[in-house]
Amino acid sequence: HLDRMVAELFGKTDGYCRGLGGSMHIADVATGNLGANGIVGGGIPIGLGAALASSLKNEDRLVAIFFSDGASNNGVFAESLNLAAIWDLPVIFILENNHFAVSTPIESSSRGEDLYKRGEGYGVPSWSVDGNDVLKVYEMTGKATALCRQKKGPVLIEAKTYRHGGNHVNDPGTYMPQDRLNHLLSKDPIKIGQTYLRNLAQVTDEEIQTIHNEIEQQMSDAIEFSRNSPEPDMETFRAFIEAY
Repeated sequence: HLDRMVAELFGKTDGYCRGLGGSMHIADVATGNLGANGIVGGGIPIGLGAALASSLKNEDRLVAIFFSDGASNNGVFAESLNLAAIWDLPVIFILENNHFAVSTPIESSSRGEDLYKRGEGYGVPSWSVDGNDVLKVYEMTGKATALCRQKKGPVLIEAKTYRHGGNHVNDPGTYMPQDRLNHLLSKDPIKIGQTYLRNLAQVTDEEIQTIHNEIEQQMSDAIEFSRNSPEPDMETFRAFIEAY
C-alpha cells in the first residue's frame, strides 16, 4: 500500500515498520516482502535462507532476490549462488545492472560486462534481458518461475538497464557521460510501456494521461497521509530495543 510505504519513508508510525525502518530497511513480512537492506548485497543471503526454508517445508513458494551490479561483486553473491545451485533452491536471482555502483562504472569494476555469465560457472541457468522492456522482463521471469517450480532452480536473470541520474537526491550524477545518458533516456521503461499500451492494447493518449493523473493523485494522497501520521514515541522505541 502506497500510503504505508510513504509513511515509512517519512519515519511515521503508520509506516510498515512503524517508522523505525525508514527508506533503507522497509519490509512487510506478512505479504512475503522480507525487506530492503542498508548493506550492499546484504539481502542476498536473507533471500537464500527464505528459499531454503521453503524447500525444507515443501512449500510451493518461490523467492525473488533483487540486487545490483555493485552487489554482484561481493563474495556473498557467489557463495549464495553456489549454495542455491547445489541445493536446487526455488530462488530467482534478479541482478539489476544499471551500470553504476554509486559513481563507479561497471567497466571499472568488472572485466566482463555480461554479469549473467557468472551464474553459468555454477551450473545455474543464467539469462540476460532488456531491463527497460516490461514485457520481456515479464516473459523471462515467467520462464524462470516455471523452472523453479519444476525444481530446476535456481535461475539468474541479469536485467540490463541504466540509471537516469545520481545515486541519491544529493548526487548530481556529473560522472555519467551525458551523451550516453541522453541515449538511454530515450529507452525509458515507462515510454516503452506506453508504446505497448498504444500498439497492443489500443489505449489512447488520453487514457494514458488519465492513468498518469490517477497515479499522481495516489502519490499526493500518500504524502498527505504520511504528513498527518504521528511520530514514533519513545515508549514504542524502547519496547523494540528491549525485544531485540
